[in-house]
Amino acid sequence: MKNFSFKKFSFILFFLPSICFAKDWNFDVLMDGKLIGEHTFQLKEEEKFHQLTSNANFKVTVLSIPVYKYKHISQELWNKNCLHSINASTQDGGDDYKVVGKFETNTFKLIEPAKEAFSAECPMTFSYWNPLMLKQSKLLNVQMGEYTEVRIKSLGKEIVKVKNENIEADSYRITGPKINIQIWYKDNKEWVKLESITPDDHHISYILK
Repeated sequence: MKNFSFKKFSFILFFLPSICFAKDWNFDVLMDGKLIGEHTFQLKEEEKFHQLTSNANFKVTVLSIPVYKYKHISQELWNKNCLHSINASTQDGGDDYKVVGKFETNTFKLIEPAKEAFSAECPMTFSYWNPLMLKQSKLLNVQMGEYTEVRIKSLGKEIVKVKNENIEADSYRITGPKINIQIWYKDNKEWVKLESITPDDHHISYILK
């Protein structure tokens, strides 16, 4: 377990259009079937922007001894469905990451981790809460600050268990460099489940509380 890391894996490790109220997504997170923590998302509509807070806290233990910890918090401002600014910090084992950036005139400027910019009329993160993310060819990794190419494929409808109830949901696969994610939406709009395979071949499941 010494080499286990979510490094360069977007939670990556993670938003509904036209929302006029607060909404929460609270997930238990399992690794290889074992509970390791939780990941919560809270979306609030304010006067001009939507504010999204993402908070993840994982701990991996072996024989009750902690061998790995992961903490992530991200504050994002959204102008409708477009990312306006981000301030995110991550502790991945012994490594610390910071991502700070802001949208200015069709260009998103990253202050950290490097003073770089990328051109995008409407940039998005791995904003699983917003089904419009599924139409993107690039997404911003909020842990590493990388604007990553992705491929998104519809897998059709599947029956999945959500809060002890079997429901029909639309499934999609997101792939890219070190990215292998499957995500489910009820009625193609409500995020209900996520699974992924990490670069070191661990199976991660997000179970809606």
